[in-house]
Amino acid sequence: MNKQEQLAVGRRLLGHIDGRTTDLADAIFHNRVSAYASRERAALERDRLFRSRPIFMGLSTRLPKPGDYLAEDVAGLPVLLVRGADGTVRAFANICRHRGAPVAQGCGNARAFVCPYHGWTYDTAGKLLGTTDKVGFAGFDVAGHGLVRLPAVERHGLLFARPSPLAEGESATLDVDGDLGLIAQDLAALDLATYPLHSVDRVTPRINWKFAVDTFLEGYHIPHLHRKTIAPYFIGNVGTFDGAGLHGRMCVARTSIDALRPLPEGERNFRPHVISIYQLFPNTIVIWQVDHIEVWRAFPDRDDPGRCEVELAIYKPHDTDKPDAYWEKNRDIAIRTVLEEDFPLGERMQIGFESGAVDEVVYGRNEPSLVHFHASIRSALGVAA
Repeated sequence: MNKQEQLAVGRRLLGHIDGRTTDLADAIFHNRVSAYASRERAALERDRLFRSRPIFMGLSTRLPKPGDYLAEDVAGLPVLLVRGADGTVRAFANICRHRGAPVAQGCGNARAFVCPYHGWTYDTAGKLLGTTDKVGFAGFDVAGHGLVRLPAVERHGLLFARPSPLAEGESATLDVDGDLGLIAQDLAALDLATYPLHSVDRVTPRINWKFAVDTFLEGYHIPHLHRKTIAPYFIGNVGTFDGAGLHGRMCVARTSIDALRPLPEGERNFRPHVISIYQLFPNTIVIWQVDHIEVWRAFPDRDDPGRCEVELAIYKPHDTDKPDAYWEKNRDIAIRTVLEEDFPLGERMQIGFESGAVDEVVYGRNEPSLVHFHASIRSALGVAA
């Protein structure tokens, strides 16, 4: 957020604290538990949410140098994201055009990608440089068998790719500004390209991917579930919410915000006292913490709607003078809070969803970010419930 937006959000938060209120959704929202447990619903989500629209892949600093690459599966499609020799970020299906083996794994830096199966080699622009056994493939159309291109873009210090091949005549560059709407300006103001990657962790909880996102979209649970960990530092069940198309921003106040009350508004700096939580549809949470960026991404299991993979990435300021031990402490707090409190309870909830004992869950008006997220899912899927 820019300075004026920070002041506006700060005023709203102080008003809610004084009035014992919070931003409210228009109405209570009822969601059928099949949204978390149905295989048919899961298949629809993979197709329409994860394969048909831009997916956030990380901050630009995930691929800082030419040749840097990231390989991961996105809803069943192996994706290779690479910064080319010209500095442009491109995305490809991570599938060799010979027999389908992945040409890269994990992350790293490479001048070319060599398939581990038979040694076919591709450059960072996806071009097939050549095959092994020239006699066996004499006359083969090398130029027409580069890696399959996926649309991608680097914008506002963020990386996006769409996990489906380019259509004939389609631009290889995604228009994410049109999709992000007003939130694009907000993200640009964060100067995210100046935050290098500190750490990446992945876990596979037995929960639906949407529950992993739900975890971060309301502060109602903080005084209850997190009373012995982070609750003393936050004002629970108080927050602001602003929607931007399918995306949204929720802001919550730290208890330290009261220190600003004696100051004239022009002298107030809300930055250390407000946490901004950006929900980038469909599966990403970007948290603007006091002095670093925390990114959570949730991906559905290929077969089981009750499983997912969740990634936590910590990005620190480029000009920090704090030792690695400081950032490791922040990483540890984030991991322990979610993995020891949120996700274990979520796994018990998932069992309940799958039991057939209840038909629905309910989101209150005091959970507007959660309501917006699930209403956005319904809209994107074209379903009524």
